[in-house]
Amino acid sequence: MGNCLYKKKYDVENHVNSNIKQFEGVYLNNIKEGYCIEYNIKGDKIFEGQFINNKKNGLGIILNNNIKIFEGYFIDNIINGYGKDYINNSLLYEGDWENNMKHGYGSLYYLESNIIYYKGYFNNNKKKGSGKLYYKSGNLKIDGFWEDDLLINGLEYWENGKLKYEGKFKDDKYFGQSIIYLDNGNIHYDGLLENGFKNGNGKEYNNNILIYEGNFVDNLKNGYGKIYNNNKLYYEGNIKNNKKEGSGKLYKNNMKYIGFFKNDLFEEKGELYNNNYYYIGDFKAGLKNGLGKLYLNNELLYDGNFVNDCKQGNGSLYNIETKKIVYKGNFINEMRDGYGILYFYNGLICYKGFWTHNMSNGYGEEYNKNKELIYKGEWKYNNKINK
Repeated sequence: MGNCLYKKKYDVENHVNSNIKQFEGVYLNNIKEGYCIEYNIKGDKIFEGQFINNKKNGLGIILNNNIKIFEGYFIDNIINGYGKDYINNSLLYEGDWENNMKHGYGSLYYLESNIIYYKGYFNNNKKKGSGKLYYKSGNLKIDGFWEDDLLINGLEYWENGKLKYEGKFKDDKYFGQSIIYLDNGNIHYDGLLENGFKNGNGKEYNNNILIYEGNFVDNLKNGYGKIYNNNKLYYEGNIKNNKKEGSGKLYKNNMKYIGFFKNDLFEEKGELYNNNYYYIGDFKAGLKNGLGKLYLNNELLYDGNFVNDCKQGNGSLYNIETKKIVYKGNFINEMRDGYGILYFYNGLICYKGFWTHNMSNGYGEEYNKNKELIYKGEWKYNNKINK
């Protein structure tokens, strides 16, 4: 390993330690100059390329187990300039380097495919500045802007080329005021996002038609909102986990409901308008249940108890023309059943006693329009038993 004579500075020498080649190239006064090859103690090639003043300078190749892992330019033993990074013989990165780190413009590749994964700018091994991500098909996925290796703003595309998302990113997730599109190009959502989910105020669409506007929590409708059906307002009010819950208003054809909801159904106190009918009272599980008043053409028709949308229990039935009571008593499944009083249209008692399926049945008393008792005794399905 002695000094080479100046006249022999371009001669090739083999330097051997324990009969294993460690270096092959040109020495000048024990300094590597020009093209050289370095080997490890096993005799495997670890570098080949240009040296100046005993340091890697210019184009060179780094190898591991005789497999190329880097090819590019060096300045004083440090990777600087254009270079290519490899893993298992597959190109991983090609582009600019500075101080042994990816720095400047370059491209990352999908392993074993030679297809670009990312193309854009780097700063100290991290994506920074404008760049583009690609699908394995080679189609553009994201055109955006990075900071500290994280995407912060940009456009995302479906693999078919249609726009998928436009807005900001935080921790590589959708964030802030944004627009999401379906793969057919139709808008799906316009509003606030956090952690990639709909959070805050936003608008949801179906076939580019607005179907909801209001508040979201983790992709679920929560809080105050408006639901639309066929471009018409269907519901406005409180929503919990995508279901109507709390106070609200529902509009459907000729029907309108104002009141409370539970699990998407009418519940507790409410008002129901349906064609010429109007009901105000109690609801349970979407049906009239409890005390309520039913109106027809703004005139009181029934005042009393309901069970599952049917008159049941104690109640009073009215004639909407005379506005006088026509029956007061018990109902079962919309019919007079149990004890009750039937009135003439002028409000005088006609019959008081027991009923079965709208018919006098059991003990009862019949009166004429002069308030005179004309019969008392047993009845069987509207027929007097004792005359």
